[in-house]
Amino acid sequence: MDLSLILASCFISLVGLPHGALDPVIAHRCGLIHDLRSSARFFAGYIILVALVVLFWLKLPSASLLLFLLISCIHFGRDWKQKVSFGGFAYGAFVLGLPAWTAPEQVEQIFSFLIFQNIAGIPLIFLQGLGVIGTLLLIFDRGRLSRLTAGELLILTICAISFEPLWYFIAYFCGLHSPRHLITEFRTMRKETRFAAYVVMLALTILTLGIAAVSGSHLEKYYANIDLAIYQIIFIGLAALTVPHMCLLEWVAKKHG
Repeated sequence: MDLSLILASCFISLVGLPHGALDPVIAHRCGLIHDLRSSARFFAGYIILVALVVLFWLKLPSASLLLFLLISCIHFGRDWKQKVSFGGFAYGAFVLGLPAWTAPEQVEQIFSFLIFQNIAGIPLIFLQGLGVIGTLLLIFDRGRLSRLTAGELLILTICAISFEPLWYFIAYFCGLHSPRHLITEFRTMRKETRFAAYVVMLALTILTLGIAAVSGSHLEKYYANIDLAIYQIIFIGLAALTVPHMCLLEWVAKKHG
């Protein structure tokens, strides 16, 4: 078992996932949750969406991966939607596409794990294409790029060149995306609700870690390659959680934006 992969899983779980654990707090703030019945409806809908994504992935893994890459570009692009044109898509596509050019062999290997095949040329080419589109759109939109945005893109490019794809993803997901979301939400939160938000975030993170730990303790019974299984749990799990998370944020943006 690769210990660095275990460490990467811990970073994603402890630093990356908590920003998604704020979803019930966001739902409450926007009126989706206001009593026990509405809470039950929200969590039931969230869990059903997660389950549907997992089932869809198991049924059509290649199509699921391509869709996940596309919606991830859109979702990550929202980090800079006010500062970059095209709804921030250029930023998301550039950031996500970088490792497909700096370490294509490693990215293809990870993709092969996720689609349960020995090769994954099509998803790799698809992600490289997204990276090229993102780069061209950023060049077209360079007049709107602030020094901060350009500096961030430069740092991410250096990280993509220097780190393995998984650790590049962790650097972005845990170092920029998740903290940025948490800071934004806590800034808009009333002081009296912040403690409750911390409690909800901590409880859901612990619950997620508990489920992952129980699942991980049984991996050796079902998988000959534990590292492969961990990659699948990390990224298919993230895909399943991203869909309801993104749906909620898009709904909030349209209703209250």
